[in-house]
Amino acid sequence: MTGDERAAIQAELEGHIEDHMEGLMELGYDEALAEQRTLDAMGDPKEVGRELNRQYTGWPFVLLSRAAVLLTAVLCIQALLGIGILGNLWDSVVARVWPKNFEELEAVTPAATERLDIRIPVGNDVLRVYQVSRVTREGVPAVGISLCAYDRLPGGVVSGQLLAGVWIEDQRGNVLKWQSNGQGRGNFGAHYQLRYVPVEEADTSVTLRYARFGEDIAVEIPLPEVTP
Repeated sequence: MTGDERAAIQAELEGHIEDHMEGLMELGYDEALAEQRTLDAMGDPKEVGRELNRQYTGWPFVLLSRAAVLLTAVLCIQALLGIGILGNLWDSVVARVWPKNFEELEAVTPAATERLDIRIPVGNDVLRVYQVSRVTREGVPAVGISLCAYDRLPGGVVSGQLLAGVWIEDQRGNVLKWQSNGQGRGNFGAHYQLRYVPVEEADTSVTLRYARFGEDIAVEIPLPEVTP
């Protein structure tokens, strides 16, 4: 038994003894005789102890039961990690606070880079443009646009079709073909995409567009200036 269990049992036994003694004393027994008759009625103390031992199996059982509770908690945490809930929540928070940079973009040494914070609600999700860099791709001027998408609720599941439905137009209204390479990654909590599109050196902006599932979105993205 634990200390609390032992104290509770002792208090209960003492209560029974006092109640029985009071009943006998009300019938005219003196205190000493009432106590003796009460103890006799309680039975053999050893037998009482054996009955209590049948109800409580001691510290091994207590430790085992508490270990079972701890094991259950550990299994629950592992289950959460196994289905990615905690990982999704973490990636969702990162996408909101400081999205990940693309190593490929850093390796090409962009001519100019600007950190942006353009957040576009799309249905239950948010599309974020967080960086634009001027680079040279396939021998022509281009920009690398870093995008991410996440559910409006932290830890929620983001649509896997959101980034796939985005296209980019130049200042003349031409749809810009996505150039080769680029990267995409993510999980259910956040999706990332690095998209390269060709531009003219004099261009100062491009337009991000999305038109699906009743949404019709057009957002201008400023391009960084190249310092001579």
